[in-house]
Amino acid sequence: MTGNTFKSKSMKLLYRIQALVLAASSVLLSLGCNEQDIECAPTDANIPVETDGGYLWAFMTNNKYGKLFYALSRDGFNWQTLNRNHIIDPAYIGHPDICQGRDGAYYMLAVQPFALWRSEDMVTWEKNELDEDILNRSNAMGLYVTYYLGAPKMFFDKDSDQYIITWHACQNPDYDDWTTMATLYVLTKDFQTFSEPKKLFAFTGEAEGMPTIDVIIRKINGRYYALYKDERSPELAPLTGKTIRMSVSDNLTGPYSNPSAPLTPNDNNREAPILVERPAGAGWALYAEICEGSPLGYSLFISPTIDGVWSERTFNGPNVKDGTSRPGARHGCIVKIPEATYQAIEKAYGNK
Repeated sequence: MTGNTFKSKSMKLLYRIQALVLAASSVLLSLGCNEQDIECAPTDANIPVETDGGYLWAFMTNNKYGKLFYALSRDGFNWQTLNRNHIIDPAYIGHPDICQGRDGAYYMLAVQPFALWRSEDMVTWEKNELDEDILNRSNAMGLYVTYYLGAPKMFFDKDSDQYIITWHACQNPDYDDWTTMATLYVLTKDFQTFSEPKKLFAFTGEAEGMPTIDVIIRKINGRYYALYKDERSPELAPLTGKTIRMSVSDNLTGPYSNPSAPLTPNDNNREAPILVERPAGAGWALYAEICEGSPLGYSLFISPTIDGVWSERTFNGPNVKDGTSRPGARHGCIVKIPEATYQAIEKAYGNK
């Protein structure tokens, strides 16, 4: 047996041991759950664990708003916060949202300055500034970006071979008027030329003119799913205001369907949705941040299908004690990564 073969088999054995440890911790989490209003975490048989790769959560915290933190997980329920709870790269400021591009590299947008970040392994990032006018051309539509440039997010569509950047803008040029927030988008193939900004949604009926923020787009089973926050106040929309909702389209830029029923309860102000497929085809995980109410921080919902009923579950999320009453993650994203990338991130930022 060669040294490389021995090393490969040893590493595979280590990954299997890690998977068993995660499964065991899931059992303990399940047995220890005693919250009245949240279903206990499912048994280990229902928490599949990735043995080849896993998940990276890129996020910020309450006290370090806009800064970049990392956490890793094999199952989406148990998260290891990395870098000894320190910032990953002090140069980054934004709402991290990572997508994988046509070249296999990872991309995300920063807002101060507005820039495209690119990485092969999410350890070393290249930074290239972009012109804010890409977004500010919406001024001609009477829609203005203010705070954090409307939290731009990005998705790469393999079928049309282009990137879509979404952000929110309002009718007031001086401050964020949440009652008039609209979701806009531009398209690009090369980050050199960009389409003109357009509105993403054209809701009708009861939802006509509904303000939306924090839109993410994913393609699932040949259809495009847009998840977002219904930004209406509970007084105006008592059943759906401040919840996460979803629209579907056969095309990247729409038309998108009218909003679905809320995917999250309407008992708290929930925003910044994260959607990721669970291991072994077990369904989908939806994370939503409670920004007002109790408990603050992200909640987890799971469903066997993307169009199914979402059930809330307890989980061990990222935990960064930043001197405030909100030690967990704020606005962020979760991306599924292969084993080599998982190991590179853990090697660079693990808490050893």
